[in-house]
Amino acid sequence: MSAVVLQGLLDYLKSTLTMDNRQWLAAHLVEPAEETRPYTKEELMARVEEAEVDIAAGRFCTEDEMEAFMDKALEELKERKAA
Repeated sequence: MSAVVLQGLLDYLKSTLTMDNRQWLAAHLVEPAEETRPYTKEELMARVEEAEVDIAAGRFCTEDEMEAFMDKALEELKERKAA
């Protein structure tokens, strides 16, 4: 995610969250919800197979589509902040 999008998200959160909500969010972002572990080879292969099925079925976004989606989301955030 680009720095511009992240800054837009940060600005949005600052303008909408109370200080208590910000502190709660910060605490939950810093501490992991659960212990993480590396994927096994079998898990990775299952994810690849699932992705191949999705691609074959047309369930994906192109890079251009995703960039357009993110640009629109950022523009909406900017409009909400200006309002």
